[in-house]
Amino acid sequence: MTQLTPKECYTNNKDSHIIRLFIIRHGQTDNNVEKILQGHRDTDLNETGLNQSNLLGKYLHQNNITFDSVASSDLKRCKQTSMCVLNGIQNPQTTLHKIPLKFYSALRERYMGVIEGMYIEDAEKYADKHGKGSFKDFGEQPDVFIERLSNQITELVESAGDNVKNMAIVSHGGAIRAMLDWFKYQSSNEVDADGKTRKIIVFNTSVTIVDYNKQKSTFEVQQVGMTQHLGDGTFVVSDLRLR
Repeated sequence: MTQLTPKECYTNNKDSHIIRLFIIRHGQTDNNVEKILQGHRDTDLNETGLNQSNLLGKYLHQNNITFDSVASSDLKRCKQTSMCVLNGIQNPQTTLHKIPLKFYSALRERYMGVIEGMYIEDAEKYADKHGKGSFKDFGEQPDVFIERLSNQITELVESAGDNVKNMAIVSHGGAIRAMLDWFKYQSSNEVDADGKTRKIIVFNTSVTIVDYNKQKSTFEVQQVGMTQHLGDGTFVVSDLRLR
């Protein structure tokens, strides 16, 4: 299947054999700005994050996009993002309670263990002091992380009713990159001139669009990390290690 353009993606899917997943990263938090490892810390959006989320809701509304259901991480930064987006896409015929919104702990970010809440520089020093190759060696193991995410996504699409054609999933940066690994996504844009794979960047409130084919039980990544709603895309986490 030919990959859809961003413009084509920003439309409501009408194919009954497809569930279009709008996978949204939460808005910015103070911990993002301060380069603090959040993991399962229950942090709030900051003013910028709320603005980002409201802009996304308005952008979706301008493109006549609504959702048949919304699944969100149960951490506050994702809950708040979900509510802002839903408020933005509402119209007189679509009230908030008519769009099912459910929260799932399985959509949380990777648990970082003892280094959760540390500044990234301190976490690196702590890892070195304790004989670890990286601060990422602490906490939830990658295979366990991907398994809980993939199990939850599979449950969401397989249990979706016949009327569900467009679903939003609100989660976290590391979680979305893990999902992309599970989808076996690799873009030529993520490979540099030396053939080395660069880390995929998923900005705050960016939208990644994936089509699930119900007949084939397959996922096809259409677009990754779209930020048209942010204009020039200036809301950036400057440290690549936290993206």
